[in-house]
Amino acid sequence: MPQWSCRHAEYRLCPNYLAWVQCSVSIGAAGILRNPLPQLLRPFSDNGENHTMLPPGPKGSLFPTLKFIRSPRKMLEQWRADFGDPFLLHALNGPIVLTGREDLIREIFGSDPDLFDQFAIQTILPVMGSGSLFAMVGGQHRRERKLLMPMFHGDRMRSYGKNMCELAVQLAEAKLSAGRVETLPLMTDISFGVIVQNIIGGAEPRELDGLVQASRKVIEAIRPILLFTRRSHISFLGLTPWDRFVRAKEELFQKIDNIIDRRQAGTGIHDDILSLLCQATYEDGQPMTREHIRDELLTFLFAGHETTALSMTWAMYHLHRHPVALSRLLMELDQCGDDPAQLASAEYLKACVQETLRIHPIVTEVVRKLKQPLQLDKFTIPAGYAVSPVTVLAHYNSEVYVEPEAFKPERFLEKSYSPFCYMPFGGGHRRCVGAAFATYEMAMILGTLLKRFSFQLLETTEVVPVRKNVTMAPSSSVPLTIKRR
Repeated sequence: MPQWSCRHAEYRLCPNYLAWVQCSVSIGAAGILRNPLPQLLRPFSDNGENHTMLPPGPKGSLFPTLKFIRSPRKMLEQWRADFGDPFLLHALNGPIVLTGREDLIREIFGSDPDLFDQFAIQTILPVMGSGSLFAMVGGQHRRERKLLMPMFHGDRMRSYGKNMCELAVQLAEAKLSAGRVETLPLMTDISFGVIVQNIIGGAEPRELDGLVQASRKVIEAIRPILLFTRRSHISFLGLTPWDRFVRAKEELFQKIDNIIDRRQAGTGIHDDILSLLCQATYEDGQPMTREHIRDELLTFLFAGHETTALSMTWAMYHLHRHPVALSRLLMELDQCGDDPAQLASAEYLKACVQETLRIHPIVTEVVRKLKQPLQLDKFTIPAGYAVSPVTVLAHYNSEVYVEPEAFKPERFLEKSYSPFCYMPFGGGHRRCVGAAFATYEMAMILGTLLKRFSFQLLETTEVVPVRKNVTMAPSSSVPLTIKRR
């Protein structure tokens, strides 16, 4: 590490010296680079303390972050091989200690929730809003989860099953005349329909179509950079990615406001989640504010629609690359009737969903910021740093999963895996509140499509994960032939 000697002190580049790029580059019209020396240099002592409290990791901040954004699994595996587990990454949003070890993941997820704060809150807050579950911590987060959980579980969740199946058939049948379907756009359309009809609601077909279009604009406007650094949230003549996102969000919120007005006026009977939010009260009797409801709906839209569409696309890709698995699944589906409850109880279908989420987890890692120091292995992680259980490292652990690169749904019929080595929806006190809803939706839609239609891959080229925003998407739309079975 570079050092400079002065008359009275020795100085060394601080470990997160390239994080200075994030805070000292003005991205305004002038783009002025401020004086870096006060940020880069600090007094250094060779007493050994700075060497033992933190694990090693890649040098710098900007380039490792960019590499991680582009190829997360590749870089995470490379850094683990180079530095061991755990290792330290000085990301643009702050320093993170990452691990794929089951014992350390257990330690993090099993810790007192009050030990943690939300990571990169200054970046998340302007995007998702203060009323989003993503932005909440402590007692507020626990109160919100308690209110929302029943809306995504049990009888309430199962009541949406018939609608999910009908929507999947309707949209797939529209592709029959062409004999070809692009899987990712189809799954995106189905997932949007599920979100808009069951989460947001809306009685008129024209209104539903408007909500779908407005929702698409919001999702398409969320560029990866907006979620990785607050410095990207700049406005310039309405032309920046941030400007486009703000416009799209305002258009969606206007449409949601119109529906909220009708729900709160009590016109009609509705069982969508927006109506439940309008009626909901906390333990102290206080209702949700309009701003709070809008922020939560944006959270459901962002976290729910795209992730499910991507997962279903991956499932179709892997099943049609593995004819033995597909044949076994079709035999099971042929024994199921049209009742969604029978699809929900199909064991091999559930295993196919689980295996897809193992190979392609919703997010590659989860991050928690420390409010107090935490001991991980031989390292003491100070307050202000973040710790991260890395899903892709845990899911590809060859000591846990035999042939981790292979698509083998039967592994989930043969063995149960702990929540510290299988965690597609995160874990601990911040595990995704919609996890059960997402896996139920995947089972309904995949089961319905495969039961009614026959598909075949049109391309032999391997499909690989590529960055979309915070998620990783297939490198192609996975085109398939389609016909009735």
